[in-house]
Amino acid sequence: MFDSEFCEKRCPICTRARRGSRIAKILQSVELLLTGGGCPWGRARMRRYGVRPDQPVPASALESNSEELS
Repeated sequence: MFDSEFCEKRCPICTRARRGSRIAKILQSVELLLTGGGCPWGRARMRRYGVRPDQPVPASALESNSEELS
């Protein structure tokens, strides 16, 4: 139901926070504290890639995911 790709590529808070925006990082840290792990899309990203919404996805996780899809 909740797509991990939204958090990875389109979420206005998470994508900006991972790029280094100070305001987005503050909003994201508040969200992580209040929700206990992030929004549903962030939790879906954590299940799929194994990293929290505020962390970049390791290259190895991206490679293994592309192999599964082919």
